[in-house]
Amino acid sequence: MGKFISFLALSMLFSSCQEDIQTNTPAFQANFNNESWRANDARVSIDADGAMTITAFTQFETVTLKTSASNLGTYILGTSDVRNFASYDFNTPDFSNHYDSRVYSGPAYKISSIIDQGTGYIDNATGAQTIGGSGSGLRVATTTNIGNVNSITVVSRGTGYRAGDLITIVGGNNDATFQVVNVQQSNGEVTITEVLDGRYTGKFKFNVVDEEGEVVTFSEGVFYKVPLGSF
Repeated sequence: MGKFISFLALSMLFSSCQEDIQTNTPAFQANFNNESWRANDARVSIDADGAMTITAFTQFETVTLKTSASNLGTYILGTSDVRNFASYDFNTPDFSNHYDSRVYSGPAYKISSIIDQGTGYIDNATGAQTIGGSGSGLRVATTTNIGNVNSITVVSRGTGYRAGDLITIVGGNNDATFQVVNVQQSNGEVTITEVLDGRYTGKFKFNVVDEEGEVVTFSEGVFYKVPLGSF
């Protein structure tokens, strides 16, 4: 924690995060660990497969957002699909660190809808136990109909899960399943809302983690008319 506090102080000193978030053209800005943060510049690149990368930087920081396509829509981070990815790098002559949305073990964050509705589930449950996957303690509220589980919501995130874990709901014939999409330390989403004349607009939020398990958070992020090109 001391390591992060030290470099966060440097970040606040050298970046433009002292200024209120405002819309420029182009703009790339967010709340970084609850402090206003704004990039000095940002650019979009599109590869041969249509995947998009947005790179934004300050004097000592770089934020990178990658999505599997450049079409309008929302792309989920922290999953086993590494084509959708976010990273944050902090580099000075005296200190550097790298955070990203790697697959990481932790409390389940986003879960999928029901994959298999199962059979024999009698009653709605406010906190059904689960089995399977890499972790333990994940509990879900369920709604059922004629023995099938129709929908679920997380009531306890548990611990030790990983993106892609297949989870079974205890009850009935123990055959209703869903999947862990991402975990609390590594998650987020990038939404592209407009592409006009080669300029990209949208929003983002994410938690990213380093090798030691330390997390940084970008919330309420906006990219506005970021152009195609290189620095």
